[in-house]
Amino acid sequence: MPDHTLSLFHHLLVRHSLFHSFAIRSFTLSPFALYLREALKSHSGGLLRLLGRRLLTKDETEARMLPYQIYAIPKVVTNLEAVVDLVQTDKVMFDHKREVTAPDFVWRYPNTDRQAGLLRCGALRIGQSILNTDFGNSVVLQDRLRPTRRRVVQADVLIAPWSHYWGGYFDYLLFIAAKLCRIKQALPPDVFGRAVVAYPLFHTDFERELLHMIGFSDDRIYDTRKVDVQFDECVVANNSSWFYPSFADVQCLKRNADAYMSPQPTADRRLYIRRAGRRRVIYEEPLLERLRAYGFEIIDDLPRSVAEQYALYSSASVVVGPHGASFANILWCRPGTRLFELFPAGYMPEYFRYLAPKLSMPYAAYCHGPVQESHHSNVDQNVVVDPDELMQRLDVLLATV
Repeated sequence: MPDHTLSLFHHLLVRHSLFHSFAIRSFTLSPFALYLREALKSHSGGLLRLLGRRLLTKDETEARMLPYQIYAIPKVVTNLEAVVDLVQTDKVMFDHKREVTAPDFVWRYPNTDRQAGLLRCGALRIGQSILNTDFGNSVVLQDRLRPTRRRVVQADVLIAPWSHYWGGYFDYLLFIAAKLCRIKQALPPDVFGRAVVAYPLFHTDFERELLHMIGFSDDRIYDTRKVDVQFDECVVANNSSWFYPSFADVQCLKRNADAYMSPQPTADRRLYIRRAGRRRVIYEEPLLERLRAYGFEIIDDLPRSVAEQYALYSSASVVVGPHGASFANILWCRPGTRLFELFPAGYMPEYFRYLAPKLSMPYAAYCHGPVQESHHSNVDQNVVVDPDELMQRLDVLLATV
């Protein structure tokens, strides 16, 4: 493909943030950009073949790596009970469903023929094939369109836990930190102890804190955008589900956190978690006045370390607030802690409806007015509440707390 054509594709990808929105993360693209994104997504495999690469599917990845499998979590069948609105009990927030999550694996690939390498996006290439370990591998098109020189580092054992350029706190906890705990569990301690980890770093305080918690010192952490880690063997693992992350991974992460964090005294705090960004609560102040009368602490949306979040959530007996990434911290809650989630009418993802029962946390939900079809384009929609109707039912929520 001519250089000017490569430059054009790269310009379009970067300008419209397509390189990190092949999943569902782009919410403000123009109609033209949406069309272009889907076109590039549909034809990215063909484009990469022109550039000498082949994108593997999930099934092809598992088949390719089967000889190198060292750990497996079998598929899990989860029955999710229906959830009705706390206030309007004839309004169904979530239908009953039976969810089957695919197996999760850890693979240990020996790079004896030196045919394997780690791309800038964190994806593993074996020969001309690129593995699909997370949520699609079309992002590697950007790497091919605009290659850059990277500093070369040699490693005996490389752990490659992530193959995308996007992510936030929820994503990091459930898709990267939890996967790293799975890998740690699968490897002999001496192998894990000398392994380095490399992926497109988030460069956040929570990332560094979690990597330290799992067992990586700073000198064993590399950003694949800047460093080309060449290795004798590479350890990779998959993420099988976006909405229903492996609960075995969640438990493994929780065990690591419990062992690392300082023990907290038992407490029974009632917490309301505020949001400062999108999905703010309309009529929140009248609601907060009523909640304070019930002994709730109002937790403002401020930067906190993972240790501070751990201490906060592990001390709670009930957690209330609008849907948001902060609720990923329910991983630190004690069994029996109640979670009450407030939703906008058009955006009701079921991440925490799935996780709360798994963590033995009674779950309740609320949405003012008619429930609309949940869609990611409504991610910025504010949460409307009626403080009076909510407080009429709060006794029900708190009855067993």
